[in-house]
Amino acid sequence: MRTRLLGLLCLSLLAACGGDTGPRSSLQACSFDQACQDPEERCNISQECGPPVGSELSCREEKGDRMCHRACETSSDCGPGESCQSFPNVNRTDMLSTTRLCYG
Repeated sequence: MRTRLLGLLCLSLLAACGGDTGPRSSLQACSFDQACQDPEERCNISQECGPPVGSELSCREEKGDRMCHRACETSSDCGPGESCQSFPNVNRTDMLSTTRLCYG
């Protein structure tokens, strides 16, 4: 009986028993103009742009799912069913960087 109760408690408190510990990403819609509401999240959107041609930016197609994902260093920062993955990040410039986001 005691083992069964402990098992039920463990299932209800998955994080306390060694499961994923972080909260899940909200997956709210976002864009370059609409930032994520949670400061712990980043918008998964990237677009490489070169120097302006006339008055227009010369940009490639946007990449990413345009959803808010938790920023992470390792998968333990992510929620259940998510893992920490690297994505290219270009904020409408020609400066490439990498961001790590919880994805699942």
